[in-house]
Amino acid sequence: MSQMWEIVGGADKGGILVREGQELTSAQAASRLSTGATVEELGLVGERLHYKRVTGTGPDEGWISINLKDKVLAKRLAPEVEEETLDPNRTVVGPGAGVRHRWAVNIDDWKPEGDADGAEFQFLLNLIKEDDDRVKVMKFKFYDDKKRALLSRLLIRQASATSLNVTSFADVTVSRTKGRKPFLESPLVDEKEAPNWNVNVSHEGSWVVAASEPLCLTGIDVAELRRIGPNGQPIDFKKSFEKNLTKHEWDDVNSVGSDLDDQYEVFSRYWSAKEAFVKARGDGIQFDLGLAEFHWKPIEGFPSRTAYEGSIVIDRKAAPLWRFVQHRMPGKKSHWVTVARGPLTDIVDAKGQFTATLRMTQDKFSPAEWKDALLAESPKFDIIPIAALVPQDDMDNYVKAGGKRWP
Repeated sequence: MSQMWEIVGGADKGGILVREGQELTSAQAASRLSTGATVEELGLVGERLHYKRVTGTGPDEGWISINLKDKVLAKRLAPEVEEETLDPNRTVVGPGAGVRHRWAVNIDDWKPEGDADGAEFQFLLNLIKEDDDRVKVMKFKFYDDKKRALLSRLLIRQASATSLNVTSFADVTVSRTKGRKPFLESPLVDEKEAPNWNVNVSHEGSWVVAASEPLCLTGIDVAELRRIGPNGQPIDFKKSFEKNLTKHEWDDVNSVGSDLDDQYEVFSRYWSAKEAFVKARGDGIQFDLGLAEFHWKPIEGFPSRTAYEGSIVIDRKAAPLWRFVQHRMPGKKSHWVTVARGPLTDIVDAKGQFTATLRMTQDKFSPAEWKDALLAESPKFDIIPIAALVPQDDMDNYVKAGGKRWP
C-alpha cells in the first residue's frame, strides 16, 4: 500500500511550489500544487517528497518540500484499515469459539433507546451479577464512559463463558486482584486446553477491546490518537511524559518529522505498549514506565505502518520471555491497540488469588514450549456487535428489552 500525503501549506498562495527535480535549484513547475490535494509518495529524500497527484489541482508529478522552516507543507496520512465482515462460517463468540480471543466493540455504533437509563442498557447491566461492578458502571458521570465500563465488563464475562463452552453467565464469577486486575475466579477453563487461561480488557475513544490467552500472561491497551486535553488545548506530551519514554523511544517519536500529530501517533503506540505490559503484570502505574523500552518491526502481510511486532528491554536488560503485537484499528478515528504476552513469573498479585487460577507454572515450560507459546498466532481483532456480548440463554429477553438478536 502506497503512502499518501495531504497538502496543508500554501493556503495564502494558492498552493505550494513544485520543482521538476529533487534539488531545490531544479526547474520550477508552471503551476502550484493546490492546498488540500492528496498525493501518492513515489520517494522521500530527507525533507523532499517525490509525488504523484491523486486529488486536487497542480502538476501531476514533481518534487515538493514537506516542511519549510517551522511550517508544515505536507502531512503524511494514516493508512486506511478497513473493517472486515465477520465470516458467517466461523464461530467467533459462544461455545466452539475456542479459548484465544481478540474482540473489539465500537461504542460509536451503539445508541440504545433511553441511554444508560433505558431498558436495553439496564438489561445488559444486570447480566453482571457482581454488585460492585454494576455500581462502578453507573458511577461514571458521562454516558460514553458508562458505555465503555459496561462493555468492558461484558467482554470479560463473554470471553470467560465462551472459553468455558457455556451459554450463561450465571455460574461465571469474575474477581479482581488487589491491583484491580480482573480475572476469572471460577469455574476454570479446561486444564488440558487452557491451563493458564486469562483475559484482559481496555477502552478508550471509540473502542472497547479484549484479549485472552490459554498459556501466557496477557494484557491489552487501546490508545486514541487525541492530542487535545479536556480544556481544548493541545497536550504538551513531550513535557508531561518526558520520563515515561526512553531516549531510544523519543528518538523514534522525533524521527517522523516535525508535525506534532505524527509524533503523537508514535508516542501513543509506545504508551499503549507500556500500558499493556503493566496491565499484564498487574501492577499498573506502580511500575516505572521509563524502565521499559520497546523495539518494533513491521509484521509482514499488513499494509505499511498498520501492524508491528515488539520486544522489550526492562531496566536495560533484554526480556525475551515477553512479546507484543500491535495493530491500528479500522476507521477514520485513529486508535492503536497492543496485546502483551508474558511470563507467569512477572505477575504482581499481592493476595495470590489470580495466581491460584494458573495451573501450569513457568518452570513447567521448556524453552522451546515457551517460545512456541509466545510466537503462536496473535489474530486480528474481530469487530463484534453489542448483541454478541449477550449469552445465548438471555438472547430472547435481550430482544424484548430492545436489543437486536445475534447471530
